[in-house]
Amino acid sequence: MTMSFLVICFSALGQVFSVAAEQEEKLTPLGIFDAALKQFEDSRVALRKWQYHQTLTTHQLDSSGKIVAKGTWKSIVRPGDSGPLEYTAESMEGKLSFFKKGAEQSAPEVKASATPQPKNKVESEGNQMESAVDAVRKYDLRDRYLWKRLPDETAVGESAYVLSFEPKPKQNARSREERFFSLLAGKLWVSRNDFTVLKAEASLQSPCSLFWIIARVTTFQLNYELEPVRGGNRLLRMSRATAKTVVSFPFYAVRQNHWQTVDKYEPRTPRGNEATRSLP
Repeated sequence: MTMSFLVICFSALGQVFSVAAEQEEKLTPLGIFDAALKQFEDSRVALRKWQYHQTLTTHQLDSSGKIVAKGTWKSIVRPGDSGPLEYTAESMEGKLSFFKKGAEQSAPEVKASATPQPKNKVESEGNQMESAVDAVRKYDLRDRYLWKRLPDETAVGESAYVLSFEPKPKQNARSREERFFSLLAGKLWVSRNDFTVLKAEASLQSPCSLFWIIARVTTFQLNYELEPVRGGNRLLRMSRATAKTVVSFPFYAVRQNHWQTVDKYEPRTPRGNEATRSLP
């Protein structure tokens, strides 16, 4: 009787595992994307009692690849706070285009009236992580791309679903942001454990006019990666992202490399006065 009972149990478990595997195989690319978006939203809610420290570093290069300017900004990010980032430190060397200190406008040959001055990136930068879900919906990123599920892989030590995306043809782009997103393609690695986005990469497939009529973003390459889980807490995870951008004008180009890291979590504190500050 005992042996018969065990046989029945193992048989039932085998059926359960078979059904689970079949259901997983039926997961569509959009189903995985939707689950990943929900996981992102749930994580931001769960982090409302926490804050993390973020560092952005930018290097500007000349045509030979030599660094001609650089800047570093440190800030505190409070999930759920949609206000501007709270900066704790800044350093800048040289003339870094599109930033407050030494911001370049247009080529000397072009009148200012024809090329509006770009907004100060540091001042206008809000909590980008908090606006990510809104951007997905506002610019219809779910339905803007052709999604494809690729064979599963391992990413940052976890089994992951792999999705590729490329823009649908003949899109209706009504704004410069929509034009930009309509030219992106890339891949996502989504945890099979809880649908957390473990890695992401994206790049422009062709140049895009964004900020000025005469200027084009000719290169944009983004890579994002979470660090492996430490201490069993899947929520408080460090991350790093890199981006390469080239903005081309008729007579010159602005080449920049960017690094952004999340390197510390701590219980949330109120916005500081002297301890923390916004950049002027």
